Parts: sequence; structure tokens; C-alpha cells
Amino acid sequence: MRLLYSVVRCAALAGVVALVSAGLECKNEADHKKEYTTNGKIFKLHCNTEIQPKEPVLESVKLNVPEECADLCAKKAGCGHSNFNQKYSRCILRPKPTSYDDRSLAGSVGSIGNSWAWVYDRDVPPPPPPTSDKPPGGGTPDPTPPGNTGNPPPPGNTGTPSDNPGSGSGWTGNQPSYECPKDHKKLFSFSGRTFELLCDHGNPSTGFQNIPNVNSIGECAKLCAQEPRCKNAEYHTSDGVCELEPDHNPIDFAGFHLWVPKMCPDPPRAQKPNAKPQQTTDLTCPMSDGKTCEGSDGTWYYIQCCSDATSSIITGFAKAKDHQDCVNQCSLAPNCSRLTWLRSVAFDTSTDDNCKFLGLGNFSTVHKPGIHYHYATDPPTAAPNLFESKRCSTECPDADGQIFASPTGENFVMSCKKRHGTTYLKETPDRYPTFAACMKACGALPACLSVDYHTKTKNCYFSTNSKHPTVNAASFVSAHSAGCSGACASCNASSCADLDKGPLGPEKYTCNEHRGRSITVKGIDFVIACEHAINSHPFKEVPAKDHAQCVELCAAETSCGGANWIGGRSATTILTRTRTAARPMSNSASIPTPTRD
Repeated sequence: MRLLYSVVRCAALAGVVALVSAGLECKNEADHKKEYTTNGKIFKLHCNTEIQPKEPVLESVKLNVPEECADLCAKKAGCGHSNFNQKYSRCILRPKPTSYDDRSLAGSVGSIGNSWAWVYDRDVPPPPPPTSDKPPGGGTPDPTPPGNTGNPPPPGNTGTPSDNPGSGSGWTGNQPSYECPKDHKKLFSFSGRTFELLCDHGNPSTGFQNIPNVNSIGECAKLCAQEPRCKNAEYHTSDGVCELEPDHNPIDFAGFHLWVPKMCPDPPRAQKPNAKPQQTTDLTCPMSDGKTCEGSDGTWYYIQCCSDATSSIITGFAKAKDHQDCVNQCSLAPNCSRLTWLRSVAFDTSTDDNCKFLGLGNFSTVHKPGIHYHYATDPPTAAPNLFESKRCSTECPDADGQIFASPTGENFVMSCKKRHGTTYLKETPDRYPTFAACMKACGALPACLSVDYHTKTKNCYFSTNSKHPTVNAASFVSAHSAGCSGACASCNASSCADLDKGPLGPEKYTCNEHRGRSITVKGIDFVIACEHAINSHPFKEVPAKDHAQCVELCAAETSCGGANWIGGRSATTILTRTRTAARPMSNSASIPTPTRD
């Protein structure tokens, strides 16, 4: 906002409001008692602190990002504090606290993990009214940017976001126009960036550029999307100025509408994939979250915005120019079936590897802003069209797609309303009374592989095209050879042995045959280390009948960082919570996993 107004506003807010970005950390109580602002409310973070009362529980939700727990409390009527537990990834909303014992749970971090207690402190105070008769905005207006004359758009150009969004996003979901308050929290995407509209919001910072004569709210977002320095775009309803802000600092304020960056879906986040996900060709987040897209090789991926892999083996890196390019590179790379695209470095020219290839994967509940995660999934299906052809018919339309077996043993695939149009074997075609007679004649000629039969003139054109006809012709019916009957009836020794076999069973892995091999069990990647054991605490000991069951038990526990299977008379599985280097140990095998997030 303009300099004079900003000085007054910031002086009023100094020492009162601490706008803190997401990412507060309770490890070692690093951010203990720091403030976090969300939805017009200010919370204080109390790390590893036991707070009373614990009843009643207003709501219990499974989450993975601590700040989302504060976001939910700010939106829940009657919520005075919320608690997020690292071990169980669960957020519990409770009423106003009556007492709390700071850091009383610090000694239990090793067993239950860190906990984030978000305590409501106060509302964000309303800003004071402007002290100048000038509308809030920037100081001295910056020069009009190159290419912008400062004049209204020419007749016929409304300047709304219905303009072509360019190659950066390709999203067609922008509204023709935006109005407040009815379009509050609606999205706009352009040039690879997505913004959310906050009606009656402003940014108290002084903008680095003020653009006059911007005739719509949507056009202001478009101008911000084209400027890399722009973090917020503030639209002034009084004079049509679009102020580009260098930081992200939204507050409530009437008379202004603010565009803020939007990449992540609103909490609470999904805990399982959509049963019937929509298909999309646009990978812009958060609009594509929970949808599927197709890679360049036909592989389909499930999209999770602001999410990362739970645990996986990294199989390679690549440099991608954008989100779609990373998906396509994964599709073409043999070592990639799942990928994570790091948007935060996607356009950083000093970073080469912004596209990470991973091993086999599945749905993730680890949510991280700035990372978009994809895993290979089943391709979509649609209800089949009923086959209307009739067997043994040589008349169209019933013959379309059917097989005709000629007396000489040649099989022909018939196609209605098509012709091959390739060079004919005979300069003057023979005439036959029926299409079947035409195909029989072709089958008697070794050189003939296809026919085009003209139903009006009865002309039968022989050719050597053994593929499907491609030329549309309503009065023609065609056929091409599919080989001779019985030509593939026999098999050689190796292929015959496989004909009666059923589907492949579960993958087996034993020592020492699979020493050092990477395997995937229930979506978790392991590495087999024979005659070694993990030396780590704490651990849990459970029975297992064999090596394979040992791995499955570890994969089923989110806290398991590796497993030792000790054979012999007392087969035992030891599940460890942390992974350390394996040490030699006879008659045993350890299955260390990559570190779980």
C-alpha cells in the first residue's frame, strides 16, 4: 500500500501482530512460543506442552502438516487450542485452555514424537482508517511498465482473465470476470502461476510497482503472474490501481481485493485416493489435485499437489522446464514409475535437477508445500461399445471387423465403408457377384493380400496391403489378410512350456540369492542385507515364520525404519524405529529401508 498509509498502519500494528509463515518447528523447541496467524486469528505455538482441558474433543482429524491443525482451529467455532502429534499425525481440536505445563512432554519425545500445541491468543486487530484523502496504494507511482501505456484497453478488450492464458498454464478454468464478495477464494491461473482471490483484503507493505487504469480484478492477477518478483497483487477499487507487492502479507481491509499465491489444497487433506478420479490435461496445482493425467508413453499418473513420497528409492534426476515436462520425462525413463516435481526450484536456472525419479509407489499422506507428487496408477476405463457385427456374415454392416475364412485357408479381416487405395495387382479389375467371391479369388492368388470391392460396379480390386484400410468410401467394402488358418497352431519347445502356466505369484526373496537387491513390499522400498543386523534402539520383537513375513511386518508399521530376521530354531523379527549401519551377524538378515518421512 502507499507509503504514507503504510507508515501509519505499520506503526499501529508494530509489536501487536506477528505474521509468521508456515513451517514452525518443534524439534528441540526451536519455535516455542512463536506466533502464527491464520484466518484472522493469532495463535501461539507451545512445543511439547500438556494443556488442560483434554475434554471435550471438538474434532479429531488425521493431518500431516502441523500448521493445518491451527488452520482448522481458527475455522472451528469454540476452538481455543489444538494439538498436533507427530507420531500419529493427528490433530485434535479442544476448547479454551484452563492451564498448561510448558515443555512437560519433552522427555517423551523419543517415544511419542514432538507435539505442536496451538493456543489461540487474539484476533488480528482491524487496521486504522487512512489518514490521507488519497486512496491507500503506493507512494509515487512507478513508471508504467514496458508495453503498458497506462491507457484503458482498446474497445472490445475487456482485460478480463478470459484472455488466452498462454503456454505457461494451459488452464481454461478462469472465470470471464471476478466480482467481490461473491468470488471470494476463487482461483485464477496464468503463465504457470495460480492465485486465490481474497475479497476485502490488502497488503500493508509498500508495493514495488503501481499500475494505473487496470479495469478489472482479474487483470491485476494477470499482471502479477507475469512479474517474477510479485508475491501479492492488491487491487484498489477506488481508482483501479494494481499494486504489485514483493511479499506475502494478507490482512483484512475493506476497499481492497488481494490476489495471493495458491498451490496447495485446503485442509483437511484426503487420506485415500479418489475411487473415480477425474482426468485432466492440465497439471496446475491445486486444481489438478486428486485427478489423473497421461504421460507421453500412455502411463497414467495420480496427482497429489503439495505432497511428497512417504519413502522410496531415488532412481534418478532430470532437469524439467515445467511440471508437464517432468511427467513426460518420467514416462520415457525406464527407471521411473513415480516422480516428485520440485516446483520451488523448477525455474531456478542454477539448479539442474528439479525432477526426481523414484521407485514404485502409492498414495501418500505426507504433505509438503512446493512439492507435487505423482505415482503410476491404473489407466481410466469407459463402458464398451457393443459389437454390432454378426459372425459368418459377409454383408455390411454386419461383416465389419469379422473374419472370413476362404476355401484356401486364407483368413481375411473385413471392413465396411473403407478401401485401401494402394496400387492394384491387375490393371483391369475382375468382377464378382459378391464380396465373398471376391475374397475367395484373392485367397487363391499367393500375391494377393487385400481386396477393395465396389458394391455398385461389382469390381474386385486385388492389392498387397495387409493393413487396415484408411480411405473412407461409403460404397466400398474391403478385406485384408490375417494369415492362413493353422499357421500358428504349433509352438516351439520354450513357448509350449509356458502355455499352461498360470499368472506369476508373489515375488520371492531369500539369502543369499538376493543379497543387495532392492525390493518393494506394500509400496515401501527395502534393500536386502544378508548376514547383517541393524543395531538400533528402540525396537520391537515379534514372531515371523520366514524372511518374507518379516519384511511385510515392517512395511505395515509406519514407524518401522528397518527389520532384522533371525532364523534357526527361534525365528524372530526385530522391528527398529531408526535406521543405522548394519553390522555383521551370522545366521541373520536385515532389511534396512530408506528413511521414512
